Amino acid sequence: MRIMTDGLTRSCSFDSSFEQVEFPPRDPVSTIASSKPEDVVIGRSSKCLTRCRFDSLFEEDGRLVNEHKLRELVFSGGISPDLRSDVWPFLFGLFPCTSTPRERQVLKAEYRVRYMALKERWKEELSQREDCQGLLNPTYIRYPDNHDDNQRSNMPDDIKQQVEFMKIQAKVYAGRHEFHIEDLKKAMRTINKDVPRTDRDIPYFSGDNPNLTVLRDILVTFSAFNPHVGYAQGMNDIVSRFLVVFDSEVEAYWCFTKYMENVQEEFTEHGMLDKIVLVQQLLTELDPVLHKYLAHCEMGDLMFCHRWLLLSFKREFAFEDSLKCFEILCSHHLELSSMEAEKARDSERRRDFEKQGGKVRIEESPYNPSYTFELFLCVAVLVENRKKIFKCTDGVEIFQFINSLTMKLNIDAMLSKAETLFLKYCRKSVIDCFQVVDPPTPEPNKGAVHFKVKAAHVH
Repeated sequence: MRIMTDGLTRSCSFDSSFEQVEFPPRDPVSTIASSKPEDVVIGRSSKCLTRCRFDSLFEEDGRLVNEHKLRELVFSGGISPDLRSDVWPFLFGLFPCTSTPRERQVLKAEYRVRYMALKERWKEELSQREDCQGLLNPTYIRYPDNHDDNQRSNMPDDIKQQVEFMKIQAKVYAGRHEFHIEDLKKAMRTINKDVPRTDRDIPYFSGDNPNLTVLRDILVTFSAFNPHVGYAQGMNDIVSRFLVVFDSEVEAYWCFTKYMENVQEEFTEHGMLDKIVLVQQLLTELDPVLHKYLAHCEMGDLMFCHRWLLLSFKREFAFEDSLKCFEILCSHHLELSSMEAEKARDSERRRDFEKQGGKVRIEESPYNPSYTFELFLCVAVLVENRKKIFKCTDGVEIFQFINSLTMKLNIDAMLSKAETLFLKYCRKSVIDCFQVVDPPTPEPNKGAVHFKVKAAHVH
């Protein structure tokens, strides 16, 4: 069915798959629960986390005592670029917040010798095979790897004395981990194709750069000793972030490993498809008219969200903004199980309590905890651009428009919109539960203009 340029469609009375919908599409505010001003503001800040504010979170013995506050500050404004390498180890779980400075020094030493033992093992195994020489030394490998050689020179003397024992333990640790040569060879072929194309437009990886060697070694080491995950395209873009921030092979590897513990399912086909289905469901709840239109244009599967979710919007923003987006999403401060979400739900419960004259109503299944904040960010991008999407007449135009948004989105505007939608969903989840208990009497929609649109299905 052809969509006419004025937005109307030809009716088809003999086709039962057609249904009446309103035109023009409503503004999204009217399709979800309206919000009071105080419900829409959580505390986004134009100021990023500074050294002074970060230092104030530590006790005298060097322990970070308030992890919740740290995550709140990261979420509200991101982190000052020169501070990221100090904050990210706590953000991604490399260091426990309860650790002392000395304990963190010991951990860094352990991380280093353990990583080097793992890397040494796969290199040794492959070097003994003639059919692996090309994989070990691709053309882009030009410089010896001495990236972290100065680490030990900065260690206190008493920790240096422990390093030799750590090396023995690390060798045993590496030896216990089995890996399959053929699987690793297959992964390395893909890695050697992806690495030379990774972030070549930023100085850290441009030209004949030793950092490409470091990136390759991190990916191969992870693939070798995490065979249940292996390597998937997109991991190179994640690791490059950690390398730019830390400028350390060891810290980048272990932070990436910690990160992958939480998202490894998303690098499988079914895992990412499940997540995209959640975006479909969330958009249907928050802006059903927009989702219906996308589905009508055969774009209802929202597969264009795949890159957004896999890379945490890395290619949608300038590199520095993409780092800010990444750390904000990884702060996990604003989730449906968080205190902020519960405050929003409590606010709606209080309003309902007053409306019902002091009567408390039963609330069941108030929200879907699988709706993470990054899903709200996906929906925010679509809702903010809904008018332009409605001007697209078919799936090809919609796809081209979505791609044209790359590097044109305002990071702060998108995050603020995502927060607004998040809080509206919290209120809507309470209202919907009450409506199930006590369904309202429907009122006829007077004066609505109707047209025929073919019913579409989410693929």
